[in-house]
Amino acid sequence: MCGDWLQGTSNRQEIVASNIDGTPSLPLVPYKIDVTTGDRKGAGTEANVHIVLYGDNGDSGVRVLDGPGNLFERKQTDNFGFKTVDLGNIKKIRIGHDNSVFGPGWFLDKVVVTNEKTNQQWFFLCGKWLAKDEEDDLSLW
Repeated sequence: MCGDWLQGTSNRQEIVASNIDGTPSLPLVPYKIDVTTGDRKGAGTEANVHIVLYGDNGDSGVRVLDGPGNLFERKQTDNFGFKTVDLGNIKKIRIGHDNSVFGPGWFLDKVVVTNEKTNQQWFFLCGKWLAKDEEDDLSLW
């Protein structure tokens, strides 16, 4: 059962299988995502950023990282959160942007993922450009 409006820029909603009474078959776990943009000239981006978490028990699916304010600016850490089924030990992430604006290059410093139920954290250090016109070609999936 969804019982909620589908909203947001991604037009996607994760709907977990539930019992007839509406209780989820698997418990949902809140994850906090801290994304730090690096300290380089032009490091920020206005493009739409998305992430996938991959764990022992599957993946989160594509999640758009959006919210109020001016996100992904130089030397700034932005915080996001979402609930999904327990992914277990997070093995890797896939993060990128849609190249949707002029000069979309982004210098990603790091991502920290926290399972807010257990407080376990995983650190993903990047320190690279996600841009077609910089040292890497990582901006598109």
